Amino acid sequence: MKKSFFKATAAIGCAVLAMNVYADQGSGGKGMDTGGMKMDCMKTMENMKDMKRDCMGNGAANAASMSSGEVKDVNKANNSITLKHGPIDNMHMGPMTMAFAVKDPAVLSRVKVGDKVKFKVENINDIATITSLIVQK
Repeated sequence: MKKSFFKATAAIGCAVLAMNVYADQGSGGKGMDTGGMKMDCMKTMENMKDMKRDCMGNGAANAASMSSGEVKDVNKANNSITLKHGPIDNMHMGPMTMAFAVKDPAVLSRVKVGDKVKFKVENINDIATITSLIVQK
C-alpha cells in the first residue's frame, strides 16, 4: 500500500509539473523567450558547465557595447530587470526577453515598465549583469 501511494504521489507531482511548464510556454509568462539565442555550445550536458563563459561572452567586461531594449519588469527585491532586447553582440546573444541582474540597484528606481533603454551587459562572476542603463527619450 505504501509503495503504490508513493508511486501515485510521484506520478501526480510529475504531471502537475509538466502541465505548469507546458502552460508557461504558451501563456506569455515571464520565463525566457530564447528564440534567437545561439545554442551551438550547448549540444551536450558536458558543455553546459562552460555555457556562461563560452556562450555568454568570455571577457565581456572588456568588450561591452550598448544594446537596445524595452523594460518588461522591474524587480527591486531581486535587484533584477527583465528586458525584451535586440542582439547583445559581446554576449553572443540574439534577441529575446530575459531577466538580468543589475550591478547598481539604484538603476531600478530610474526605470519603469515600457521604457526604451540602451544598456551594457557584462559577464560578472558568470552572471549576465547590466552595468550601465540609459532611458531613451
